[in-house]
Formats: sequence, structure tokens, C-alpha cells
Amino acid sequence: MASVTPGPCPDTGCPPTTQVDCIVVDKVYDSCSQTITTTQTFCAKGEKKCSVSSCAIDLATSSCMVGAITPTSVTDYNNITFIISANYSVTCTSGDVLPETVVTTQNVTLYSPSGTTPSCTILSGACTCVNLPNGDISCTITLCMLFQSTATVQLLVPSYGFCVPPVCPQVGPVLPCPPSPLFPPQAS
Repeated sequence: MASVTPGPCPDTGCPPTTQVDCIVVDKVYDSCSQTITTTQTFCAKGEKKCSVSSCAIDLATSSCMVGAITPTSVTDYNNITFIISANYSVTCTSGDVLPETVVTTQNVTLYSPSGTTPSCTILSGACTCVNLPNGDISCTITLCMLFQSTATVQLLVPSYGFCVPPVCPQVGPVLPCPPSPLFPPQAS
């Protein structure tokens, strides 16, 4: 893990903290990222043949969930099977859009002691599709996955107290205050 340097004292070192706080956070016990590639072949529905133009993954409606948790021979490490459901659409040169879903599983070993919750997130994805000689469409879906084991914990941390936001910087010309000259000149 990279070292973290607080903003106000990068080179000179920081003064001692002023207090110790207990905060509630989601602690990551273990995590890893992995690229998963799967292929799906399907028959274009309808009377028209689809000449593939493009393919796009809908990350907003795609999902990943825990399917099974199996203990390993190492204490607190588990083999976790994740069920990944990626929604994608194939656009034909005719303008027709064919919605599809590919479902796959992935096994990952994570440190996940009792009380932690495994989860996964699809970070990004890509797909390519081609027409096969028999008229079917074959799509290759590649997903970048993040697998984690987390728990909500109370964490004791040294601190400098509450964060006090600075005054917002002024945008545009600054109005002189008080204006100069403030009063008309006097007769001498």
C-alpha cells in the first residue's frame, strides 16, 4: 500500500495528532481485480439476418452476486463463486438492436473471516461480435472485475480533529472594499 501524506505538511513532517477518534468505516479485508473473457453464440431472432455493426455492454444493468462460499484448507480463506450477468446489445447494420445477456461464474479465493461480506463489481467491459457462416452471431465479452471481502467496523484513528473547510476562493474581479477614494477631497 502506498504511503499517505496529509496535505498541510508534505515535506516538513506533521505535528503530533491532537486526538484519537473512533470512526465507522467499511474495511477491505481482501481484494483483487481480474479480467474475465467469455464467448456467447446465438441465433439472430426474427426474419431478417443481422449483419453485425457494433456491440456495447450496459454496465448499469449488469450484475455480479455471490453464488457459493466454500472453505479452503487455510483458516479464514474461502473459495467464493461469483455469478456474473452481463447485459449487452448487438447493433445490426440495418439499425436493429439485439439485447442479449451472458451469464458466467468465476471462482476467487479471498481472505474472508466470519463477519465479512464478499462482493464484486464490474468496473468496465468491452465486447466484439462477428457473423458466423451459418448466420449465427458470436460475441466475445471481456469484463474487468473487482472482487472484495469487506466488513463495517469501528476503526480507531489518530486525527487532528474535525475538517474545517477553507473560505471559497473568489471568482472574477475582486471588489475593492472600501472603495478608494472613500470621500470627496477636502478644501485646504
